[in-house]
Amino acid sequence: MLYPQNSLTRRMVDLSGFWQIHFDETQSGRFEAGFEGGEMIAVPASWNDQIAGRRDYLGIAWYQTEFALPWGWRGQRIFIRFNSVNYLAEVWLNGVRLGEHEGGHLPFIFEITDHVRDQGNTLVLRVDGELAADRVPPGQIAGK
Repeated sequence: MLYPQNSLTRRMVDLSGFWQIHFDETQSGRFEAGFEGGEMIAVPASWNDQIAGRRDYLGIAWYQTEFALPWGWRGQRIFIRFNSVNYLAEVWLNGVRLGEHEGGHLPFIFEITDHVRDQGNTLVLRVDGELAADRVPPGQIAGK
């Protein structure tokens, strides 16, 4: 699959880096507009390999980062692209739900033109990594 490239007609900003993550083991939180605290995590990567004690965790986690709109982008159509999120992802920008994507092996995009600010943008993802018979890879956790 070809990845987008900067060109005369396309500008890109990479949001990879250190994000915040909050694990929601009880599935009781709603953090669409963002959250305080959390742990730092490198993105892209798996929490299972980065955070002690989370190697076998396959539940809900919330990710967030902040960014500013690059100079000259106002007035243009703007999209956000995710190369992969495993397995079920819901995405919010500044508290506005952009949508969801199921399947951890394909990229997906959302248009953010109407929701992005010049600065102080909060991007939040709810990631569900639970194993299930109808997901890839299929599976179940013993005892459930």
